[in-house]
Amino acid sequence: MATNDSGWISYVGGGDNGHLTDDKRKMVEDGNRERQEQRGVLLGIVEVSVYEHGCHQQVSFPQGSLLGVESDPSVISEIVARASAELANWR
Repeated sequence: MATNDSGWISYVGGGDNGHLTDDKRKMVEDGNRERQEQRGVLLGIVEVSVYEHGCHQQVSFPQGSLLGVESDPSVISEIVARASAELANWR
């Protein structure tokens, strides 16, 4: 993960780690696995895109997520509320 002083810049991992030594690659893979175990199963993705003249928000459920479009709307609202609270704390 790359970061600036405020910690707001990052990139999604999972790319080619062929440039790393075996020890470094194992360290990255072990760290990824440990973070995944701590987080648990993906419920869904809450996304806010920010544009020059407004925002667009959406909830998506990629393959393998625990929730889906058929899930109870109150449960989906709960993950949106959790995302909102996390975003407020992130700043």
